[in-house]
Amino acid sequence: MLKSLLAISSSPRREGNSELLLESFVRGVQEQGWKASTIRLNGLKFKPCQACDKCASTGECILNDDMQTVYPKIGSSDAIVMATPIYFGSVSGQLKTFIDRFQCWWHAKYKLGRPPVREEEGRPAFFICVGGLRNKQHCENAYSVAKVFCNVINFNLLDWLCFRGVDDKGAIRDHPTALDKALQAGRHFAVSEDQRGDAFR
Repeated sequence: MLKSLLAISSSPRREGNSELLLESFVRGVQEQGWKASTIRLNGLKFKPCQACDKCASTGECILNDDMQTVYPKIGSSDAIVMATPIYFGSVSGQLKTFIDRFQCWWHAKYKLGRPPVREEEGRPAFFICVGGLRNKQHCENAYSVAKVFCNVINFNLLDWLCFRGVDDKGAIRDHPTALDKALQAGRHFAVSEDQRGDAFR
């Protein structure tokens, strides 16, 4: 069965460094026969979580915005990859707002016992981040946020790529081997999952 990857780009810049890395990763996955689609969060219209707790009894968010089209895409994807620039030592505001809107899935999993994605399915995830500063902790902070998110939605964050000291738009093209590393990571991600087969699905 043809496997599907959902790529999530969280940069406000089109063709910025994180998006270029994401495109290379996706290309690597597609070369292995997967289908892929990309969501650009900055192009969506959605509010931050309002902490209304209306989802506590249903597992569904009551806010009627573009996130309502995203939830089923996550739920139907065999794998996800997220890419973000590092802002103030963590993920972009776009990605954090997106993550917070999965409070409904938190309730569905932990309070209601009916998560949209079952843990035993073993769906994989990958994370990409890039920042202007060379502070390793900033990337680790971003990774921690992504790790918690994946745990809540029952995706396994298998690996990640982090590039530091890359700031100007498109500067990742001048970073030795960066785009190729993302391409190879995509290929490896797809091949590893293909070899694992459907045992966990």
